[in-house]
Amino acid sequence: MGRQPFITADLRPDMTLESDSRPSSPAGHATTAQLAEAARAVLSEAEQQQIERGRQDTRQSLMSAVPSPNPDVQGTTLDGETVLLNLATGRYYTLNRVGTAMWEACTGTPSLQAIHTTLCERFDAPPERIADDLFALVTHLSHEGLLTIERG
Repeated sequence: MGRQPFITADLRPDMTLESDSRPSSPAGHATTAQLAEAARAVLSEAEQQQIERGRQDTRQSLMSAVPSPNPDVQGTTLDGETVLLNLATGRYYTLNRVGTAMWEACTGTPSLQAIHTTLCERFDAPPERIADDLFALVTHLSHEGLLTIERG
């Protein structure tokens, strides 16, 4: 299975990175990968290792967290894609098939570790990529008020 974004539309804010001295730096609308590459170019190896250790520590602590849908969120699934409506804000959100599988697993019972294991069995993708997408979706939906996350 090829990698698909879990959210149909790219909901990330526009990010720009400008540099006068480095023409190879991304300009205009930079992708996350371009920003990460630009950051690696200016960080020392020790700083990069510290960031990676922090990322791994955060990931381990999140694995025991349990995501639950906000009771003010209604959703419907059609042809494998889900539309969510936050009744409190009136905002709609669309999830593709992968995002739908992740959303459906966030029932308030399984931990992110259990959800990750289920998704790894269902999708033919590297476990790290599934974890990255799962954390990104859960974080985004939590920030939007669609999910609550209880630390395990």
